[in-house]
Amino acid sequence: MKYTALLVSLVLFSALLPASVPNPAATYVSGSAAIPNGTDGSINVEDVKEFRFNYEGGTFKLPYDRITSMEITDKAGVKAHLSVLVSWVPKVGKKPTQLLSIRFKGENGAGEAAIFEVSRPEFQPVEPILASRTGKQVHYVDVDQPDNAAAKADQPAPPVSPLVPVTITSVPVGAMVSFWGQAAGRTPVTTRLMPGTYTVKVDADGLPTWRQDIVVEPGKPLTVSADLNQRAGATVAVR
Repeated sequence: MKYTALLVSLVLFSALLPASVPNPAATYVSGSAAIPNGTDGSINVEDVKEFRFNYEGGTFKLPYDRITSMEITDKAGVKAHLSVLVSWVPKVGKKPTQLLSIRFKGENGAGEAAIFEVSRPEFQPVEPILASRTGKQVHYVDVDQPDNAAAKADQPAPPVSPLVPVTITSVPVGAMVSFWGQAAGRTPVTTRLMPGTYTVKVDADGLPTWRQDIVVEPGKPLTVSADLNQRAGATVAVR
């Protein structure tokens, strides 16, 4: 009964949200989103249908109904962080930070994840909004508690990350790379993607857009070279 009351309260809270919603600063740490690791930006939950991470060069958009769970933790590596291996070092000079891990379903239904470094005080006002938008609570995992020592010792070795490193280079260098219309950075750029087929678009001022379909295979890092001075074909070889 108390959970029903809580859910009703969250829905009412969502309906009464002020026009100005806080946009806490965040850093994309790792995951399956086409965003370079270490990218600074801000979390935006003003839209009622999708979570957004705004950063210089683009916006990562994720419909709330595709989010399956959310977790805050002090350390990387807990439960393999949604099957994503992360080597996380908080940025010097920033407020005390934690990791926000968002698990979601990809466009093909496969499980994916996005991990952000956030400031707890800045994230707190956004947490109830995320809960009301998604209908799910943010779970907190404090791995530094002594009571967790035995549990951590019993945890199995984390699985190998299913994400595959993908490097895009170009002639000329400095061209903008995007997947699914979302900017991934300027060449040369490396991102990590789930296995599957992707359309890569590379743009540079004054040159025709270069577009290719690539196939990402499990456990096989690949490099794609885009020559914007030549017309691209239908598919590129992975190497």
